[in-house]
Amino acid sequence: MKISGVGKIVVTSMLAAGLAGVVKAEDTKSADKSFLADSAQDSLAEINYAKLALQKSQDKNVREFATMMIKDHEKLIESMKPFAKQLGVKPPSGPAVTDHVKYETLKMKSGTDFDRAYVEAMVKDHHADLKTFIEEGNKTSDPELKAAVAKGEGVIKEHTMMIDKIAHMGGIETPAMPDGA
Repeated sequence: MKISGVGKIVVTSMLAAGLAGVVKAEDTKSADKSFLADSAQDSLAEINYAKLALQKSQDKNVREFATMMIKDHEKLIESMKPFAKQLGVKPPSGPAVTDHVKYETLKMKSGTDFDRAYVEAMVKDHHADLKTFIEEGNKTSDPELKAAVAKGEGVIKEHTMMIDKIAHMGGIETPAMPDGA
């Protein structure tokens, strides 16, 4: 069977579209893997910072926030584990190196200097994390992961609003909420 010029274009277009779908699915899966690995590391860092805050802070609001961080980020890690396992993402051994540096910097502070530095770090981290969760929710094609990300996004949004409120009480400026929040 001979295919005419127009037929060749149609067949070529169909093949290209099919391949683009495969590439897009692979890109989405790769993005999902990166998101899962990064969010697990970020949650481990949040837990470490919060434990430090419970040791060093005397501020009631900071201590309540830190307690919530530990509980919620442990749950967040657990809720993402099945997706990470399914995609072959190994659990991180700990937070990222940059988070370790931030931890050591916080550890050297005390009193109100610690509280201010901790709150500033949590404002920055939570605004960035919320943006990341919103973006992943928009990108992923996996409906179950999308639902888990949406639930996590709600938790991160609650954290962001809470830490912004604590920051404002301490005279610390905060950025606007990310688009889509």
